[in-house]
Amino acid sequence: MAGFAFPFASGLGSGFAFVPTTPGTTLLDSLGATPAGDLTGQLDQLIDPVTMDYVRTADGEWAQTADSRTIMFIAMTQRVGESPFDPDHGTAIYRLLEQGLLSPEMAQAETERVGALLTAEGVLTDFEVSIKDDRGEYLRGEDDRFVIVTNWRDLASGSPINQTFQPG
Repeated sequence: MAGFAFPFASGLGSGFAFVPTTPGTTLLDSLGATPAGDLTGQLDQLIDPVTMDYVRTADGEWAQTADSRTIMFIAMTQRVGESPFDPDHGTAIYRLLEQGLLSPEMAQAETERVGALLTAEGVLTDFEVSIKDDRGEYLRGEDDRFVIVTNWRDLASGSPINQTFQPG
């Protein structure tokens, strides 16, 4: 399954990003980001979902992506009500985790709400969220915690995006 998982954590990163890659791939390949190409002015800096740091290219520049995975990453890690720009942005996932109340269904509902906001803002379309497989079993990460699989089409690049989130 394409995508990546990241823990919902707070704090600032170190400035040094590292994501293990398989031989023959680069850090940027492993993140699956849409290359910047010729979309000058429509780019976001790429965030490593594991370390939560901005990523540098091999030549030391800040890596950029032409798709909305950084916007989604920030939207999923921002606490609802704490955005200085819009109190509706973010999720209640952190609060629910702290209270021991986060279920896969609640995480799905919060993820769907974020996707609906970004759809209404013209960032993405065709947003889908899955928490269960074809047999009705919860989707699980390598550590057996549940994961949320999201799929959408990015409107800036036209790219399909498949991203996996793991709360906790």
